Amino acid sequence: MSRVAALIMAGGRSERMRAGGTGQHKGLRTVLGVPLIERNLRALLWFGFARLFVAINEHEKELGDWIGGRGRALAESESATLETLVETQPLGTIGAVASLPPDVEDVVIVNVDNLTCLDLRQFASYHREQAAAATIATHLQPFPIPFGMLELAGRRVIAYREKPTLSVPISSGTYVLGRRAIDRVKTGSRMDVPSLIDALLEAREAVLAYPHEELWIDVNDEAALAHAQRLLAENGRRWPGEAAP
Repeated sequence: MSRVAALIMAGGRSERMRAGGTGQHKGLRTVLGVPLIERNLRALLWFGFARLFVAINEHEKELGDWIGGRGRALAESESATLETLVETQPLGTIGAVASLPPDVEDVVIVNVDNLTCLDLRQFASYHREQAAAATIATHLQPFPIPFGMLELAGRRVIAYREKPTLSVPISSGTYVLGRRAIDRVKTGSRMDVPSLIDALLEAREAVLAYPHEELWIDVNDEAALAHAQRLLAENGRRWPGEAAP
């Protein structure tokens, strides 16, 4: 994917993870001995991305040191480049893209606290083939409803479902943005993903979904970290870029 850059979002301060008593940024927390930041970096390299960026907060020195040392060495071992985008103020969940070089046409964006088996190469290719402004990876997430649910036709009850589980299409926290989307983010201004998508839709730009059924987990607290340990232990061979620590 030489024509598509990749960006790992790690600019948050990891408040939920640090609430569990650790002083580390969540990107440095390990799953089966490998930091989350490394797992995401290895996955991007595995899928052939050669121009990589990581967005971090200026106060996260330990994370910055890891990227400049171990992270850059991993990238260079695969003939890739790795650059850091340093946030001097909170830029939200998508604001860092404004700091990408102007020659970046398309960028795959992953969050450092997400792990997935999604084929990022195919994901990026789909986005480019469709000439979309933005493409969002999506999967069905089951949500148990703790009450009896009624199905209605007007005021007529046509079904009663006791505490059902509903599958809802959610964002997998993984995106591809084209230059038309990147240019809507102002340099140095905070912007979150929903605001960017709303702006694109208002401008009648093409925003596409990319449904998948691959493994996915959001690792943002101690309970999720323990779940990720179990998930990877059971499915290690399926994980892109999987390597011994």
